[in-house]
Amino acid sequence: MTTTLTDSALVGPWRAQLTFTKGPREGEREPVMLTFLRDGVIVHADEIHADNGQLPRGIGEWTIQDDRLSYWFNVVLNDPTGRPTMVVYVHGDGTLAPDARTFMASGGSEVYGSGRQVLATHHADLLATRAGTA
Repeated sequence: MTTTLTDSALVGPWRAQLTFTKGPREGEREPVMLTFLRDGVIVHADEIHADNGQLPRGIGEWTIQDDRLSYWFNVVLNDPTGRPTMVVYVHGDGTLAPDARTFMASGGSEVYGSGRQVLATHHADLLATRAGTA
């Protein structure tokens, strides 16, 4: 694990709206849940099932310094038998709002096939709101 500067202002669950701005999914929107743990670990959870019925999950790391945050995580997608077929590497950088109730981020993802080939590259913007807030 890399060294992280943790800040309790980011710790906890966040509901996020992902908007794809470049790549094969350009124009699509997708809701996701991000949970930032105190030890610099981020957990990602899709809210929409994949074509195979899987509800994708990811895990990675995050850092924050002042109001600037960075994160990355990997999501492994499996076929119906459970065999891994794709890995999605997600990364982003953003800014936490002064009230610590929202953050905006921009970043991308690369989708790799089981043969390590790049299947797709995306760019996306994210707007997140602390879960449980109005």
